[in-house]
This record gives sequence, C-alpha cells and structure tokens, in this order.
Amino acid sequence: KLNHLNAYYLSHDVKSESVFIILHGTRGHKNLQLISMLRESLHDNGFDSISINLSYGIKNREDDFLPCDIDHRHLVSDSLDEIKGWYDHSKKLGYKKIHLIGHSRGGLDIINFYEQLNKSDKAIIDLIFLLAPSSDNHQDHVKTYMEEYQIDIKNIKDNDIIRINFLGCENAKVHGNSFKSYYHNLDTISTIDALKIIRANTHVITASDDNIVPLTHEKVERSSNMNENVKLYSIDGADHFFRDLYFDDLLEIILDKLD
Repeated sequence: KLNHLNAYYLSHDVKSESVFIILHGTRGHKNLQLISMLRESLHDNGFDSISINLSYGIKNREDDFLPCDIDHRHLVSDSLDEIKGWYDHSKKLGYKKIHLIGHSRGGLDIINFYEQLNKSDKAIIDLIFLLAPSSDNHQDHVKTYMEEYQIDIKNIKDNDIIRINFLGCENAKVHGNSFKSYYHNLDTISTIDALKIIRANTHVITASDDNIVPLTHEKVERSSNMNENVKLYSIDGADHFFRDLYFDDLLEIILDKLD
C-alpha cells in the first residue's frame, strides 16, 4: 500500500513509546522548513516521527511543491487513505500511542482522517496539534468563488475539465471531481465543525500575523467554547509558517502537552 509513497522516519536506537505523524499543508512536502524543524526538535526531545508526503497521485512524489501546471486529478479521499496507510504502518512498528500534527490544509486533512477512524483506532491517538489550520467550510468556498470569479461551483460536474483557481494555482487545469473533493465535498467535515465534536485532546495553534488563514483563530474561538477537549493558542507576531524565533514558541506549546 505504501509502495508509491514516501516519508521521513526519524527514530532513536530505542524507539520512543509514541510516534508523531506530521503532515504538510497545501501542495507542500515533508522537507519544508517547518516540518523538518518539527521532526528534528521532537527527536532532540526523545520522540520519533514520520513526516509524510501526500502523493497527489504522483508516484514517489519529490520534496518540492506540487506544480500548478499539471493535470489535477488528485482527490482528498486519496490523501486520507494515505494518512491511514502511515497510521497502520506506525502501529505495525509497535508504537503504543500516535500523535498527529497537521499544518494549514494538513490540519484539515488530519482532523478528517481522525474523524473517519473507528473507535479502537481513535483510542491510540493521544494528542492532535493543528498548526494554523484551514477553517473554511463548503459555504465559504461557494461564496468566495461566486464573489471573486462569478463561478457557481455547485454546478461543476465530476467529469468536467475546467480552468480555475485551485489550491493557490491560478487558472489550473482541474478535473471536476478533483476540484469538488477540495472545495465542495460533502463527505468531509470542516475544521470548525470537527472541533465541536472531537474526542481527542486537540490543540489548535494559530499565528497572529497569518495572512493565509487569518480568520481561523476567531472561528475556532467561537466553536471551541463548546468542547473541553479543544485548547486554542495564538503566537503573537508569528506568520503562517511560524518562522524564526516563533518556532520556539510553537515547540514549547507542543512539548508542554507531552509532559
């Protein structure tokens, strides 16, 4: 199942009891600065990790941003299946507990993966960290495309091939079912709706100077009041990627929950 996928497994001579599965954001990869710093810092503090590359339908996809100028056929459901593959692999490696970290759209993927697990698989997941997660829902996407591009995305058919702004790519060539899986997918749950019901200990860490998902903190604040399993933090001065010294603040929050 994992033959065409790749990940970076960083472990100690004596494996830690728990392992982190770390997931990048939109069109990203496992060697982005934030992801590599997370795994190295966790390793320095005694924790093993698997940082994964979503394939987006590309065999053994390289550590580079997914190009915009491809034929986009990839589906969110495939990404969730891949996360499950790495989760099953982690269990086979003998870890007793699995922690999840997702950045940006990776946070949305992680929380959807978790919500689709059965009860016994959920029980192994101890902690979830969502770093500046995407927070728009289906209605937000419909509204944005109507206002900015005068396109009613509800009318897009699965077998359409369209030119449209997609995952940060301008005028990308996208198959209708691929577009809908990201922007109008009734089988997935929005981050905000998931946080209302999630049973795992979930820590949402946002950045005050985030210009990619600037509304996430405010939206989570409203929803997390309903769920004692969700804790919300904001790192003052940080951007969407928690660059520079703000990474230390991010790491401190994560390590604090592991004590």
